[in-house]
Amino acid sequence: MNGKKLLWVVFLIIGASLLSHVPAAFVQEKIISYEQADKFINQLVTVEGTIIRTYNSGRTCFLNFHQDYQRYLSLVIFASDFSKFPANPEKFYLNKKVRVRGRVKLYQGRPEIILSSPSQIVVLEDKPEPERDSRSEVTEENKEARKDVSGNKNKELSSEKSTGQTKSSPSIPEISWEEAGNYYGQKVWVRGRVVAANNTGRVCFLNFHRNWRRYFTVVIFASAFDLFPAPPEKYYLGKEIRVIGEIREYQGKPEIIVESPDQIEILD
Repeated sequence: MNGKKLLWVVFLIIGASLLSHVPAAFVQEKIISYEQADKFINQLVTVEGTIIRTYNSGRTCFLNFHQDYQRYLSLVIFASDFSKFPANPEKFYLNKKVRVRGRVKLYQGRPEIILSSPSQIVVLEDKPEPERDSRSEVTEENKEARKDVSGNKNKELSSEKSTGQTKSSPSIPEISWEEAGNYYGQKVWVRGRVVAANNTGRVCFLNFHRNWRRYFTVVIFASAFDLFPAPPEKYYLGKEIRVIGEIREYQGKPEIIVESPDQIEILD
């Protein structure tokens, strides 16, 4: 072995030795945004983004970076792992910027990372509660398409119906839309006239007051559109109806998710 080759071998040995002693924290790791996750299916990645919507069904908790959870990355925590995470992870991580490490999987055409340990997710910073833009026109209301946070329609919701009981069930109370905020978590009939409606193409909103940001809303997702006899934003607009379902809270206001026209009765 000549002198030059021997010198290169020495350099390589010294370099390898130095690298082996570099702390992992100093090793630069490529971080991707949640929008890129679908390009890394079955790969181990590090993702950064802000959790803007969450839902906990009791069996599964979903953390989402985008209102359109069917298209963008979801983080999934199963009930068997709840005890490992901070209490109420759907509240703990909401509106926080996080860094997540995990393998991207495809579930029903959408990317997700399953979190089995809190070491996979690190909170980087908090983000103030998001606000929606004011809207004065009916066609501008509810413009930001969003999916059930709560409702997320993720693994658990794909197999669970929100109706639970039929229209003939006498034990379900009937309330006015103004009272809906007093019945969170309860299954009720809500009665009122639809004064505004909007369909974003992904979700349809039926509103009983022009101020949709404060008052009760009926939410119908695109997966159910074909079940209705006509576009729901036209079919129910201006009509007095009653709708059955569980009152849920979304960004401080009450709503019912409608999965079937059987949940809605037209009264006039």
